Amino acid sequence: SNFTQSNMSLMEQQWTNIRTSLLTAVELLGSFGYTSRTLTADSVTIPIAFYIHKRGLDTSYVSSSSTASDRSVIQRWVTRSLMKRGIWGSGLDTLLGRLRESIRANDNPIFPITEIEQSMVSIGKSLKFEDAEVSELLDLEYGSRRTFPVLATVYPGLDLSKSFHEDHIFPRARFKRAALVKAGVPTDKVEEFKNKVNGLANLQLLPGGPNAEKSAALPSDWLKGPHFIS
Repeated sequence: SNFTQSNMSLMEQQWTNIRTSLLTAVELLGSFGYTSRTLTADSVTIPIAFYIHKRGLDTSYVSSSSTASDRSVIQRWVTRSLMKRGIWGSGLDTLLGRLRESIRANDNPIFPITEIEQSMVSIGKSLKFEDAEVSELLDLEYGSRRTFPVLATVYPGLDLSKSFHEDHIFPRARFKRAALVKAGVPTDKVEEFKNKVNGLANLQLLPGGPNAEKSAALPSDWLKGPHFIS
């Protein structure tokens, strides 16, 4: 119902700027490490693109040192919204409308995080995590679509614009029954070890090259390698 003749005419007139805003938003999310697999809600692109469009920003925003703090605020907001269940699910039209109004009403050249989070709380989409929710996040496993934003929070110093893999700290190849018994794991603990190999506590973000080189090496051996010895 929004695709009226007048609205489509406005979009056509502003398409060059709209396209730039959308592409910049996607590039920004890519610089945060998000891909088609790890971006679990495409809709998060819309408010970011609207913010970029309102400020008249272009792709230089993604890498400019002067906008680094603003990008950091957006990154934390995106990450938390993807970690928390139910944000980008039901009531999406209402959420996007509230986000749009919060951004539109902001006259300062910064991402209005306070106003945005207040508007989200008003429709039952708070980004505050209760203890039970934190425990649920800690139970995430390898392959879960929410694992990446959690690991991105755990490793805040990484340049996520580069390609990172979700790596097993203790390699999966070492968690076969025979290998565990050979390593001295009591037989009554073998299943417990096997059940924990894909857990969040055994995962890290590692660049593709070093991840391939690490292969099935144990952490004690990997830490002695060329990546850690100058």
